[in-house]
Amino acid sequence: MSNSSRLSVGFQEIIKRTGTQIRVQYFTSTIGSVYDDDVTWTQSGGNLWTSGVVLPLSTQRGSSESILVEQGKLINDDRRLFLHGSLILTGSEMTVTIRVGSGVGSSAPMENYSMLDFDIRNDISNTPIYRKVFIRRIGGTGSLLGEA
Repeated sequence: MSNSSRLSVGFQEIIKRTGTQIRVQYFTSTIGSVYDDDVTWTQSGGNLWTSGVVLPLSTQRGSSESILVEQGKLINDDRRLFLHGSLILTGSEMTVTIRVGSGVGSSAPMENYSMLDFDIRNDISNTPIYRKVFIRRIGGTGSLLGEA
């Protein structure tokens, strides 16, 4: 087994031990006939259930995340989500929402997040190891129809 494969398997083990269940949904947007019409979001495809590790942003001075906060690209309440690198989360016309928590047999509430426009994928010798995605919580209640 190559070093890159061992790293990939090791990262999967970390997710298995410390991760939480998440649901990934893909949405496409439709805009009406004029520029100021409302945007309609339609789910594209089914739900993807996987696991990931959700952590708060690093507040250490000089860290890449604190610099992104200073630049206004992230806010302090955003989160980091670490996933296996082989997951595809982007597309030319897709918006991704992420629901953290399974909601089954858990006292922790499920929360909805939207994926921000940039993520970091780490590969070694063309083997995907992990993907770091920045996510932002979507409002309180009523942000998505049918969602609690």
